[in-house]
Amino acid sequence: MKVNPMDIQKQTFGKRWRGFDRDEVRTYLNYLAEEYALLQRERDSLSQEVQTFHALLEDYRSRETILKNTLLTTQRLTEEMKENARKQAEAVEHEAEIKADRLLELARNRAHEVETSILDLRSHRQALRADIRTIVDRVTHLLALQEEAEAEDNLSFLRRHEA
Repeated sequence: MKVNPMDIQKQTFGKRWRGFDRDEVRTYLNYLAEEYALLQRERDSLSQEVQTFHALLEDYRSRETILKNTLLTTQRLTEEMKENARKQAEAVEHEAEIKADRLLELARNRAHEVETSILDLRSHRQALRADIRTIVDRVTHLLALQEEAEAEDNLSFLRRHEA
């Protein structure tokens, strides 16, 4: 049974002959009621504080859970970003290697074409030299023939005038 301060103050006792002094009992009961009321207020205040602390504790626990989840999410996102960056870097590197290989192949092909052109030009130059020598030889031969023919013609002309 719960007793409150009002119950203590309203409490009455049966009368007996040579019983307790009523005023003393009443004074003591009033004192007890006041002390009890003080204890109840203290208990209520402490109970209120406990509830407040429980609410704060739950709030802090909730925040802690949110912070833990945020931290885990951040760590996961960081790892994902690192992995994506690594994959992207590998892709860029692979693409650069492919481009470099293509450029090297193009450069090699172009160098081969240039070398082939140089060889063709050298052959063409030698052929032109040979053709020029042949022409010079023919012209020289023709000039020699012409000079010979002219010399014979001059002799014939002189013989005709001498005769």
